[in-house]
Amino acid sequence: MNLERYDYVRKRTYVEYYFYSEGPKGRIRKVVRFELRYAYPAPYYNLVFGDWDEEHKEIDDKVITNNGDREKILATVAMIILDFTDVFRKAIIYAEGSNPTRTRLYQISINKFRHEIEEIFKVSGLVDNMLKPFRENINYNAFVFERKDKRGDSLILKEQTETYMTSSQKNNEEKKLVYNDSFIEGPDEVRADDPVVQRKNENAGKAIENCINWEDFVKRHNRI
Repeated sequence: MNLERYDYVRKRTYVEYYFYSEGPKGRIRKVVRFELRYAYPAPYYNLVFGDWDEEHKEIDDKVITNNGDREKILATVAMIILDFTDVFRKAIIYAEGSNPTRTRLYQISINKFRHEIEEIFKVSGLVDNMLKPFRENINYNAFVFERKDKRGDSLILKEQTETYMTSSQKNNEEKKLVYNDSFIEGPDEVRADDPVVQRKNENAGKAIENCINWEDFVKRHNRI
């Protein structure tokens, strides 16, 4: 699968990333933040994603950018999740759109590249207060990602402009781990009281509280 993605910058904490969307609407800064909701019995992180509002120093996850690069943006977010879980291998990542339409867009993208994604992640969908393995033609409320190689070696990737995930057809090729991204020093910019972070954290917490099979899901996660 050949998908372009943007170069991104990660903070030294590894929980905050940003990159720039470029298109007809200009150069727009995108922020990805991983918020730890629970550390036990499994590290459960909420993914917060949106445009950066420079005036208010906040994330805006409801603005519609329409910069003509949706797939490139989603490919970049996928690579950021991969980068984050390359460090925090046992992390469970919860992702939910700001509204049902955006959650549906996430689902379309996951479904489009499901076979490649599932080489790296176990993907589950939240529906009827239950986490179930991701399947086509089911409308999910949110998604959960887990790395398959929690105890294995680092994932081998090809150059970012050529391939952003390893394909099963390329197993016999010689590959090299390539990251062309950079760190940035200094404190994280996203505040703990950011309204989007608070709302997303509340939703992620309720998802656990209301999830019928969360305990069984975590037990399976810890056995992997």
